[in-house]
Amino acid sequence: MIDSISGKIFKKEPTSVYVQNGGIVFNLSICLRDYEKLPSVGDNVFIYTYLNVKENLMELYGFMDLERRSLFSNLLDVSGIGPRTAINLLSNASVSSFKDNIISEDVKSLSLIPGIGPKTAKRIILDIKEKLSTHIVSQNNIDSSKVDFSYEDIYTALSSLGYKKSQIDKSIKKLNEEGFYKGDIESVIKRILATIR
Repeated sequence: MIDSISGKIFKKEPTSVYVQNGGIVFNLSICLRDYEKLPSVGDNVFIYTYLNVKENLMELYGFMDLERRSLFSNLLDVSGIGPRTAINLLSNASVSSFKDNIISEDVKSLSLIPGIGPKTAKRIILDIKEKLSTHIVSQNNIDSSKVDFSYEDIYTALSSLGYKKSQIDKSIKKLNEEGFYKGDIESVIKRILATIR
């Protein structure tokens, strides 16, 4: 298996990137969210890959991080979802929100992703929920009496900045244990940003 490719970006499009390595140019299918993270044409890039092999076809799919490739691979285990469908689904949702919706069995939210209907959403949950690992902060372990906002407000704000759920949960738990999970939402977010890893 080709695990990754590094080289210079020869050409890039919203659904594909061409990476030059030596005298060879590789064409990798990508999702829109990874396209937005690509450096400029001519710059060096490192991309994780997934090689899809069929009887008369070999396709390379590219990912800017391992978490997205892992979710892509999990989606391929779902009956009726092929590589093209999986890469399109990843263009329309962040990895963290996608995983959270699967783990919480939120059929309604999954169904809002273009290409997923209620039946497909239920099938995705059934087939891959147990394969996904996540770090969930127990709401019972958080003292919310000192704040006037919800955990979801914090999560939405920080996930939009690109932080993973595990990072957010870990920082919230630490602040709560130290007694600093209090005040307005801006103050709490600033404290989390100072500790998040």
